[in-house]
Amino acid sequence: MVLAVVLAVTRVGGADEGVGEFDIPVVLPLTGAQVATLRGVAADLPEARGVIDEVAERAERLRGMAPTPLRVIHYEGLVHTDPRRVATCRSLSQMGDVAWLVRDWQLTGDERSAATLGRCVVAWSGAYVITGNDVNENKLYPLLVAYEALRPAFDDEDRAAVDRWVEELALTHLERAQGATRFSNRYVKRLRLLTVCARILDCDDWLDEVVASVERFVVHGLRPDGTSYDLEERDTLTYHCSALRPPLEIAMLLGEGADDLYAWTSPEGASIRKSVLYVLPYARGEKERREWRHSRVRLDHERAAAGLPGYQPGMLYDPRSSLEMFEQAAYFEPAFDAVVERLRGESAGVSWQTLMNRVVAQAREGN
Repeated sequence: MVLAVVLAVTRVGGADEGVGEFDIPVVLPLTGAQVATLRGVAADLPEARGVIDEVAERAERLRGMAPTPLRVIHYEGLVHTDPRRVATCRSLSQMGDVAWLVRDWQLTGDERSAATLGRCVVAWSGAYVITGNDVNENKLYPLLVAYEALRPAFDDEDRAAVDRWVEELALTHLERAQGATRFSNRYVKRLRLLTVCARILDCDDWLDEVVASVERFVVHGLRPDGTSYDLEERDTLTYHCSALRPPLEIAMLLGEGADDLYAWTSPEGASIRKSVLYVLPYARGEKERREWRHSRVRLDHERAAAGLPGYQPGMLYDPRSSLEMFEQAAYFEPAFDAVVERLRGESAGVSWQTLMNRVVAQAREGN
């Protein structure tokens, strides 16, 4: 019998005090043309008012915050209640704040947000020692998005130092990706990091490698029936969706090649699109699924034994867990907008991701 651990939880700096977990809002690297499109769309789209106002309110509280850099991240492989992970999240949760400020800068160009982001980029890149851990370093993604946006404004010395750090990060994850034997959500997290690093340093060779690696993921990590390595290994749709989100974002960022990569089919018949469609009946409530009953991963069993409610064997899959994936997939197939509305429980308004979908699509059409 599993002894449930009941935790009193309070929010501190975006992290759960007592539980090593925090949220990072969606943040997407945008070109200069896409930023201009965003500012135009935001001004002319009444249904975006709610998400825009939230960005403004959050940014006002966060501008001027002091960086909280870490030299070492203790996160991957640790149960949420592990004291090392809890302590790490107190500092690492700043990545959520960075994401909000990136959104604000993309919307407004506010110099105070830019200055705060610049200090965070310099402090974190100067302190953190790269290890190649995909789970840990994926948390730094908002920092990389911020640097891509603001890199021209950095002075020569800081830009050179951060560029060296970005190059080391990219080469480390490129090497790990090329030597991969397991094509799970962790593999595509590496590719997501490599994508933004390639954009920062304008390295087309890395982007070519990303596209080839996404195709390897489809070949080895996805199945012709729409299932995946993650679904087999973890016995949960949560990780299945998590594995699809980085390649969906990567495909979206490719511009003209986006639709091709989304629909690209392996010789065996697997594709990103098929694996998205596999989730559709669960998202619509047409099917139910019991989660975590046959996970092969030790950490999943440790999380269940610790009483963490989201990891209990036999729990019903919550369709809302697929919301962010379907918001991304709606960029490629607007018919998914109906699924997104169902999952959100709303008939109006947009999320940041669906706003990004419009921005990227409009900027693409304008080219």
